[in-house]
Amino acid sequence: MTATEERTGARAPTHHAVRAVALAWAVSRAVAAAGLLVGAGRRAGAGRWDGFVVWDGVWYRRIADVGFGGAPVPGVESPWPFFPLLPGALRLLGALGLPAAAAVVVLNHALLLVALVGLWRLVERRSGPDGARSAVWVLALFPMSAVFSMLYPSAAFLAASVWAFELAERRRWAWAGAAAAVSTMARPNGAVVVAVLTLAVFASGGSARWRRAIAVVAPSVALFGAWLAVCAARTGDPFVFVRAKGAWREHLIVEAVRVLVAERELGQVTVHVGLATASALALVVAWRRLPASWRVLALITLVLPMITGVVGWGRYTNACFPLMAAGGIALADASPLVRRAVLAMSAVGVFVAAASMARYRLLP
Repeated sequence: MTATEERTGARAPTHHAVRAVALAWAVSRAVAAAGLLVGAGRRAGAGRWDGFVVWDGVWYRRIADVGFGGAPVPGVESPWPFFPLLPGALRLLGALGLPAAAAVVVLNHALLLVALVGLWRLVERRSGPDGARSAVWVLALFPMSAVFSMLYPSAAFLAASVWAFELAERRRWAWAGAAAAVSTMARPNGAVVVAVLTLAVFASGGSARWRRAIAVVAPSVALFGAWLAVCAARTGDPFVFVRAKGAWREHLIVEAVRVLVAERELGQVTVHVGLATASALALVVAWRRLPASWRVLALITLVLPMITGVVGWGRYTNACFPLMAAGGIALADASPLVRRAVLAMSAVGVFVAAASMARYRLLP
């Protein structure tokens, strides 16, 4: 290791690391694409590529075309729960004369690869190459990972949060702050990522901890504050994205129990609850081998949807890198046969989830 690597914690990627990350990425994206294509092909009136732009992707395209609009009507779904990063990217790419939706889908594939590289580096420091390899495969083949191939901000959010922590560990404070700001503009819970990262940086001690923490948090505070000002100017409510979310039927945890028993959304809610539960178990197993900041971020990601709505829980879990790291570390302790079986079942889950999203518009 060079002097620079010793100071920053960075290591040059090995041939085995590059091959493992590239293979996990390629296999998982092939499985997801196959599911999305098959699902869209079996839905009446759907185009061949429609599976890549369903659910929230429809909203993001609409926002890019016509904007967020005025104040939402209570109880009526509106664009306001969505954050501006993805619509802004769509509008910019469209202004450049590119097929915006297709370009963002391609970009999301690249961002997932970037996220997997960062996850490898983070986990390898704590659990060696075996844990890193398992973590990469767990994230790539988690059943909800099909959204990383769709018109969603999940890939950008994941890559930004992974690299915010990775850059902070390498003491690149300004770059860590820039990455954290991307997560803030991608999804509302980017604010949680920034808060946890800032606390971790501050808790690391040293005479410059205040300066480091400010460098990490300042870009996000500025951008988030600007977005609150836009929301207030357009709707009179700076936190309209919280209030508008109530129009979506996403079920608090108590309501979810009733839905599991009595309503037709049985499959949708079951999948989200099941994936979150599996992730929670992995977190328990790997708890002592995760940094305190990762534990906090993982716990908030698991608990918050119980209050805001469990539909989407599995997707939020997949985009929380500490939970995927926990799954990889736990799986690395299992026998090779168990690891292969789990990953094979996960691959089937990716295909089924992708096909369901494209054909039945279920799960996200």
